[in-house]
Order: sequence, then C-alpha cells, then structure tokens
Amino acid sequence: MIAAAMLAVGSSISPSFAAAQGTGDPKAIVQGFYDALEETMKQGTELGFDGRYKKLEPVIHETFDVPVMAKIAIGSEGTNFTADQKTLMLKTFDQYMVTTYASRFKSYNGQKFEVGEVKEPADNRALVETRLIRANGDPIALNYLFRPDDDGNWKIIDVYLSGAISEMARMRSDFSATVTKGGADALIAALDKKIIDIKNEPGQ
Repeated sequence: MIAAAMLAVGSSISPSFAAAQGTGDPKAIVQGFYDALEETMKQGTELGFDGRYKKLEPVIHETFDVPVMAKIAIGSEGTNFTADQKTLMLKTFDQYMVTTYASRFKSYNGQKFEVGEVKEPADNRALVETRLIRANGDPIALNYLFRPDDDGNWKIIDVYLSGAISEMARMRSDFSATVTKGGADALIAALDKKIIDIKNEPGQ
C-alpha cells in the first residue's frame, strides 16, 4: 500500500529531497526532509491541511520506515493481530503520522532547521543530530535514528525529542493500555479519533 502510494505521488517530491535520497546519506536525507518541511510551512496557509498532507505524504514515506515504526509503537501485542487487522493498522498508523506532521508544520514564522553531526550508536544504526530553532530563538533538539531497510536504504525508525525522549517509546506507552484491553480494533478506533481531532483543531 505504502509503496504504491509512493509511486503514485513520487513526482511531487521536491528536487532537493530526491537528490538527497539518491546519496543514501542519513545527514543528507534529514536535510532534504527539512527542506520539504520548510517549503510546506511557507505554503501552509495556501495549501491548507489537505494540501500539506498531500505534499508531505510521499516525503514521509521515503524518509521513515513506517511499517517498522508501527511495529515498535504497538509492541509484542501486534503479533496477535490478524492479517486484515495488521493491514488496517498500518494504514491507520501511516495516516496518523502524516496527519501529525501536516498539523505541526502548518505555518512559517522564521523557524530554522539545523542539521548537525552523525553518530553510529550501534552496528547498522546512524543517529543524526539536529535542532529546530523556534521563531523566538529557542532551540529544540531533534535526533533521528536510522537503520537500513530490506533494500539497504537508510530510513528513520525513531525520533528523539529534546535529544533523548524516544517518540516510539512515547507512542508505545500511549497505545499499551488500549491494545491490552481492546486489541487491534480498539487501537485503530483510537487512532482514527486522534486523526479526526487533529484535523478539527482550530487553525488547520
């Protein structure tokens, strides 16, 4: 499903992002991702939520290993899902991720993205250190953990907020009680509600 979506809308990926992907360099991939975010933010009002979603969707699919991130966020309970539930869960998780980015990066007020050093925390892992400089000058550390996918392409599998807080660990904590009590159907319904709530937030 994700691969088909990437092929269908691949032409909408900005030239700078496409070039970065071709290098297979995690630092260049993050820079290309940030270029796409900044471009979207500068067009945010004109694009509206749906336009931002459409613009960021292919970029997120190229940058993040969404299926792996879904597995990490759901945890071992995911092994009990049926094949149909796994397919729907991945689709819903993917929509939730893109919705979150389309909502968070909706306008440009002079923010800056700075890409720093690349570290190797373990074999077949790369950590790219970055900072988001808010309009008021306050910096936020955002670090991206990469690993090669099945085709050998570097993909992000986790984001560390403030440099150390795992986004996947946070999601897993949020999802845990819902999955334990209601299984896949309950989690899918909860994510669907989150997506609707985000889209209905003022200013979207």
